[in-house]
Amino acid sequence: MFFTTVLVGSDFEDYFDSLKKKESKFDFSNLQNPFFNPNLNEIQNLKIQAIFLNKVKINNTWYKEEDKINEAKIKKIKSDRIILEYDGFNIVAKLRINDKIYID
Repeated sequence: MFFTTVLVGSDFEDYFDSLKKKESKFDFSNLQNPFFNPNLNEIQNLKIQAIFLNKVKINNTWYKEEDKINEAKIKKIKSDRIILEYDGFNIVAKLRINDKIYID
């Protein structure tokens, strides 16, 4: 046996009209995205300038394994990439092949 409820279009209209009339006292314009992580965003935009032996140059600063950049720890430095650990996750940042290498 099947029972269905038939709603008339005016029932929906009345419901949505009542929602429109209610005013919220909460200011939603100041809410921030709860999933946005500024450190993660900076980590994802890191640009590797050079990798030499067991050091990496990022933003004109040389780093070695176990150093921290924006709360991320450099776990491994390879010839073409670095592996960062941030918040329990591994992030791979690669050296771009066609980029110019600057060493000070």
